[in-house]
Amino acid sequence: MPAYHNRLSQFLVLLGDFTLLNLAFFGAAYQRFHDLPFYDTPYYNYYVQLWLILNLLWLVLSLVFRTYQFALKPEPRQSVSRTFNVFISHLFIVLLLLVALQKGEQYSRLFFVYFYGGLFFTIIPWHFFYLRFLRSFRRRSRPLRSVLLVGEGRSFDDFIQLISRSPELGIAISRSFRTDKDGDLESLETYLPQSESEELFVALNPGHPQFSRLYRLADAHLLHFRALPDLGMAPIKSMRIDFYDQLPVLSFRPEPLQQWHNRWLKRVFDIGFSLVLLIFFLPTLFPILALGVKLSGSGPIFFSQKRSGYRGEDFTIFKFRSMSLNAEADTHQAKANDSRVTPFGRWIRAWHLDELPQLFQVLKGEMSMVGPRPHMLAHTEEYRHLVDRYMLRHLVKPGLTGLAQVQGYKGEHDLASMEARVQADVYYLENWSLLLDISIIFRTLAQWRR
Repeated sequence: MPAYHNRLSQFLVLLGDFTLLNLAFFGAAYQRFHDLPFYDTPYYNYYVQLWLILNLLWLVLSLVFRTYQFALKPEPRQSVSRTFNVFISHLFIVLLLLVALQKGEQYSRLFFVYFYGGLFFTIIPWHFFYLRFLRSFRRRSRPLRSVLLVGEGRSFDDFIQLISRSPELGIAISRSFRTDKDGDLESLETYLPQSESEELFVALNPGHPQFSRLYRLADAHLLHFRALPDLGMAPIKSMRIDFYDQLPVLSFRPEPLQQWHNRWLKRVFDIGFSLVLLIFFLPTLFPILALGVKLSGSGPIFFSQKRSGYRGEDFTIFKFRSMSLNAEADTHQAKANDSRVTPFGRWIRAWHLDELPQLFQVLKGEMSMVGPRPHMLAHTEEYRHLVDRYMLRHLVKPGLTGLAQVQGYKGEHDLASMEARVQADVYYLENWSLLLDISIIFRTLAQWRR
């Protein structure tokens, strides 16, 4: 779309964000201090400084998480995910600053509850519904720009089909010319001086003999040149191009956790969530479970086993022991009515309480709260040769729960269910967001005893 349309959309979202943030701030201040002589107290200056910090920090984090970078086809879910990441990071950094600078006593805790509560319940819906509106508006409006299309082959036909089925892109093809049709390029040269289009889309690979000629034609007639190369494979929406100095490098798979701020955000969430659960369960539930395992039969309280972890490295996983000691623990997974499972073990497995020791491994960094469940080494060796893209699941840390588990793929292994598990794990890898992690945890709690 023309640059000013994109800038206008970005400005409107930015304006909406700061309007809601400041409404939340002043609303929280009024709610907390309306019955106090707030302006005549030394705390007034502290809150003015806080107001500046909150606004500046939101802007910086929004730029880091690219909240205001819209694709041609706005994605509301993606925008909400990015905004949620900004919100969580904003909250964490503000609290960290208050602790580090020892300013906690100067600010009301109730004020922060009002502020962040109001901000969350307004700014998340704002991003979602604005992007929905923007997509709908573009579909109903006349195209924002007309373009010329030149080329041949699959990318030429695919572009025409894309424009016809996606009016929200705001593109109309004013004329098209085929390089494999005699006389079309000459017609293009004749047409260019009278064309009102600003862009020339060329559906050719750079090695095509006409590619350089069309590039020079675009320059001569002040047209923005856009290439639509045929990569010889199905189109990949997530493909990205980077430059290593002068060398272009294509990336075909999105990996949100390759970005440092996403890894940092996930790690902070893991530490915080696992600490809360350990503080609650360690003095209460752990002693009961340990005693129950000890009374259920001879053997250690904890069961340990080598599993496949991050980047395929082996690590030792710990559980409360739910089976009697046996020689097949490392090769045969428990099945329904397995005679090796003790009565107490059957109960803790039904409630997934045997997994609680892994909270320490989340805290240590060997595991995550959410991620692909780690498989036994024997299963990894077997299925890596049978299931396509199986090893990709090891590009993220293994988790206590995962997308495959909440979709019902857990328990016994077979080829069909393993393929479905891997498909879910790869989807998680390519579409990670903190919002997705939180939704998986809630879905896990909803089906705890299943």
